[in-house]
Amino acid sequence: MYICICNAVTERQVRQCAAEGVQCVEQLAGCLGVGAGCGRCRESAEKILSEVHRKEAQEAKVLVAA
Repeated sequence: MYICICNAVTERQVRQCAAEGVQCVEQLAGCLGVGAGCGRCRESAEKILSEVHRKEAQEAKVLVAA
């Protein structure tokens, strides 16, 4: 699914950047152009970033507990 229509950025691309360490929409703008146009995608991009980082944190807790 496209997250940023202005720059043709998909959810998969946002998730990949998050997995590579991107922490905020401003960093995504530098990498992919997300939020640099009309800005309507910023909220969706932030939600995806939060989701990926929350999942990573949960997985890290499981590894530490094991």
